[in-house]
Amino acid sequence: MAKRKAQGISMNVIIIAVLALIVLVVLLVIFTGRMGIFGKGLNTCKGSCVTRAEECGDKAAIPTDNCNDQGKDYKYCCLEIS
Repeated sequence: MAKRKAQGISMNVIIIAVLALIVLVVLLVIFTGRMGIFGKGLNTCKGSCVTRAEECGDKAAIPTDNCNDQGKDYKYCCLEIS
């Protein structure tokens, strides 16, 4: 009888796959955490509120609903680009 060699996944492939999975999970946690911080920072306009994006000039015009409490129909928050 001839010996048959099993053809399976090598140990190196399994180790690399596990390490890649761990790295992906860590990146996912970091990315979602950063996105949460970014979203919280845009809850209030730290610049000036305007009705049209063109009014921002060389500043970044961020569409927002957070300026509507100031009496006018503001649609953009102008922020300095740094």
